[in-house]
Order: sequence, then C-alpha cells, then structure tokens
Amino acid sequence: MAKADTVKEVLAANGQTVSEDLTQKQLDELLTIAERDGAQNLTAFSAKLAEFTPAAQTEPAQAKARSETPATPKVELVEVRVRDDIAAYGGEFTDMDSGRSIGKEAVSVPKTAFIAEKLRTGEIVEAD
Repeated sequence: MAKADTVKEVLAANGQTVSEDLTQKQLDELLTIAERDGAQNLTAFSAKLAEFTPAAQTEPAQAKARSETPATPKVELVEVRVRDDIAAYGGEFTDMDSGRSIGKEAVSVPKTAFIAEKLRTGEIVEAD
C-alpha cells in the first residue's frame, strides 16, 4: 500500500492526520493501532506517533547539517612589499598559499605562515 493511502486509512480509522514523512512500516503500525482502537482511545496511537515523530524530524535535520558546507574562516589580509634594499635589486617573493608575488609594489595578501615569517625576519614589510 502507498504511503498516501495508508495516511488516508489512518484518518478514516480514527480521525487523526499523520505525516507522509514517516516510513511505510511506521505508518502500517499506526494504522493497526488506529483500526484496533478507533477514535475512542487515542492513548496508544498518540504514544506510538510521538515515538515515531522525533525520529522523522531529526533525520532530515541531520542530513541537512551534513550537506551544509562549513563557513570559510575570515582571513586577515595584510598589505606588504619587499624591504627597500631587496627591492633595489629587483628581489621578490612568491607566497605559495595565495600564489601572489611580493615585490617593490605593495600587494594585499592573506596573512599566512609564510607571510608572518617573512614579516618577522624583515624580508618583507607592511606597506605604509
């Protein structure tokens, strides 16, 4: 039997509406209880529905959480150039992470470990 048909039969048996998000097995169990107890005794039906409903709601939430891509961390940008004596000889460095060449003209690059090291050693300086 299709889910839609089972949902209609549950409604006819005890007047309660159930979601098609439940599995067919769960719907069949609810239908059995609905046909047995009818609309007069909804205690067992409500308990079983409550048992199934949290599982039906958390599975899509978990799938959604898995499908979301993690937020990219904010990267601090720093504007740098090579120091004057290196620039005088045409020296430059290439940041391997960003692929940017750092020469006598100031460029804005992410503050990577390479950039931090070159700033620490004084081979590159922050642009004014």
